[in-house]
Amino acid sequence: MVTIALGSRNPVKINATKEALDVLKLNWDLIGIEVDSGVDKQPFCDQTYVGARNRALNVIRVTNADIGLGIEGGVCNVYGKFIANAVVYVITKEGLENFAISSSFTLPSSMVSLILQGKELGEASDIIFKTNNSKTKEGAIGLLTNNVINRKMLYVQPIVLALYPIYNTMINNTPF
Repeated sequence: MVTIALGSRNPVKINATKEALDVLKLNWDLIGIEVDSGVDKQPFCDQTYVGARNRALNVIRVTNADIGLGIEGGVCNVYGKFIANAVVYVITKEGLENFAISSSFTLPSSMVSLILQGKELGEASDIIFKTNNSKTKEGAIGLLTNNVINRKMLYVQPIVLALYPIYNTMINNTPF
């Protein structure tokens, strides 16, 4: 049995990973362990990649799982617009690495203002939408789209995309 360790205990990240494994019809064991990302609480731009990779590395070290998976949400200024997205990074015990990025979405100036004051996106969302701990539920994307797209949905596709070389290698012996 293949064991995949997720570097988080956030229920949204766990459920997104479970859904991705279900979509792929992979009956792998999943464990969630909180590990340090090694980046700021609210990563910006390249820190998002670093944080996701660090989570994947750290969780594989702590658990000795077959696959380490890290998911890190970040914010970046692109041509004067602030966007949010997530990076999904996977690493196998053998050292195969891959990553994928979620869809990006622009943030309203009210959120950007709070983020630039030191709040993380989840905190800014909670303040603006008068919610509590939205990062473990629908997330900023769910609040902004009236749950047409929620945080779990945002993560499923990049998890599948990050994992494809690993499951193709393991199941179909297709080299990456």
